[in-house]
Amino acid sequence: MLVGFSSGIRYLTIASCFCVVSLILFSSQAQATLHFFSIVIPSILICYLVLNRQYINDKSSRWREIGEAVSAMTILAIIYLLAGAAFLTDGSYNLESQIRGTLNKIFSERMQIASALDRKLLINTIIPYFPALIASSWLIMILINAVIAQSILIKIDKNIRPRLKYSLLLAPQSVYWVFTIFGVISLFASGKIEFITQNACLISAIPFFLIGLTVFNHLARRTRAPRTVLFIFYIFLSISSWAIAICTIIGFFEEWLRLREKYT
Repeated sequence: MLVGFSSGIRYLTIASCFCVVSLILFSSQAQATLHFFSIVIPSILICYLVLNRQYINDKSSRWREIGEAVSAMTILAIIYLLAGAAFLTDGSYNLESQIRGTLNKIFSERMQIASALDRKLLINTIIPYFPALIASSWLIMILINAVIAQSILIKIDKNIRPRLKYSLLLAPQSVYWVFTIFGVISLFASGKIEFITQNACLISAIPFFLIGLTVFNHLARRTRAPRTVLFIFYIFLSISSWAIAICTIIGFFEEWLRLREKYT
């Protein structure tokens, strides 16, 4: 991210190729493949979107907003999910069974103290939403890296574009359509198709959750004790799935509610 935001796509591509080749030579092909799909492609995608100006007409242009990059990353995560279902299951598309077997193997080796019943209970708890949990963690970590990289470059005056306005995060209309399509399919599907579409729907809701966070942060700054309000809010967010759902719903309807504009 540092290379991309400071020097552009060309130098980022060169640095990424060097990293992948180094991993192949000094580590393993599996590590290089994982690095390529989880780090290289997202970094290039984000830098391409935020560093290229969008031309409105022949005379004017604007910087692309961070919401476009977040939405593109969300679509990329869904593509990874569908590709995993197609290529990691030997054509059966039974991704849930594949993940269950992998988790059971990992937990049996790493959690030898726990009983088989405890391991089964834990797996049954996390398995329905496991791909969405992995995708959300991966996406948030990529965004944190982007924020840190840009903050460093701004301080040393090496940033190519002005600071990204994360507080004004919005999702393009395409994400609403993706969320709706997978949501409708998951309602009528069953079995392995339901598992895939349900997780794809949850992944497509990540931008709405992030928008909801910006709305709550914006509203909290209008209170007399913003730090206290935010502390309580994030505590509830970390322990309650209802708080996550409410935050996501508010982010979904922010396109029409415009709460950040009304309480500016």
